[in-house]
Amino acid sequence: MGKSSFKARVILFFAALLLFGMGGIASAEDELNCVLCHKHRGLSRIDENGNFRLFYINEALFEEGPHVRVKCMDCHQDISKIPHDPAKKVDCTTECHLTEPSGQKKFSHKPVADLLAKSVHGKMDADGKAKEYQQDYPGCKDCHEEPLYRPLSFFKGKSHGVSERGLSRCKTCHSTGNFAESFYKHVTSRLQKMRKPTEIVGICAKCHGDKEFQQRHKLDDVVTSYKETFHYKAIRFGSEETPDCMDCHVVKGESVHFIEGKDSPTSASNKNNVPTTCRTSECHEKAGPKLAGYQVHVTYDKDKYPLQHYMLKFFTALMAGVMYFFLVLIILELLRRLFPNFAFRKSPDDDRHSSR
Repeated sequence: MGKSSFKARVILFFAALLLFGMGGIASAEDELNCVLCHKHRGLSRIDENGNFRLFYINEALFEEGPHVRVKCMDCHQDISKIPHDPAKKVDCTTECHLTEPSGQKKFSHKPVADLLAKSVHGKMDADGKAKEYQQDYPGCKDCHEEPLYRPLSFFKGKSHGVSERGLSRCKTCHSTGNFAESFYKHVTSRLQKMRKPTEIVGICAKCHGDKEFQQRHKLDDVVTSYKETFHYKAIRFGSEETPDCMDCHVVKGESVHFIEGKDSPTSASNKNNVPTTCRTSECHEKAGPKLAGYQVHVTYDKDKYPLQHYMLKFFTALMAGVMYFFLVLIILELLRRLFPNFAFRKSPDDDRHSSR
């Protein structure tokens, strides 16, 4: 055995001892001390296909995120030794060690995945055939790129945050570990929008704002048209009470993962259901059918929206004509001031005056 090989084995032995046998001394944040290594920003490598792989975990986000109580190996089940073999892609529908309290079963995101598969974002059509451009349809991580908590606190009208008084009630019974804090943030974060409206629009725009994506799927530029509405302008000024993509495209009471196309009879954006979508208690509660007739995502495509196309042409020409008319008047007035005696054609009276 060479010296270099012996040194490598010694290093791996002490690394394994540190990770699995000295967890308390290392002050690791998880049971198997995975974060002890993965919290370092430079942890990365080049994989077998020549792609750069980053294995860094933001420790602060991990501690505050929804997966803090889930064991790493519940998701990364193929990792069983150090150093790791190339890990397989995580399947979010895998059962983890947590027990779902209402049914006392192992928790899994499979029901969410089933809803997503049935939605307009599913990769299979109604006949069970794979849709074209499979790479365009989103998976879990396309929308859930990082753990996020936005806990509520309405005590004495304070802004959103952690309610210390609310937590103190929980800790009366749940006094072991940080269960009260974790459970409080997990539950209250789901009593409001998980993300700010600007984040929702940004996530949807990753796909729907892509020109090539629009061409492949023959879709309108819904992001640009939405940003021209009053709804988005209110969001830009900080409003969180204004409808974003989810508010209009998800049927009230249904999961946000089950978004249907506007041609579906049960879709929130179907022309027959738009009045109901607008009449929620959070929006236009007394909205009538005429308000629902307002077209939010209108573009100026001549084939799809000829009326809007020609109206745009007309008002553009009208505005240009008015502006050029007054511009010519201003230029003529300026020339008169600069050359007061200039004339294209002189009258006989002007010649007599000049001879004198």
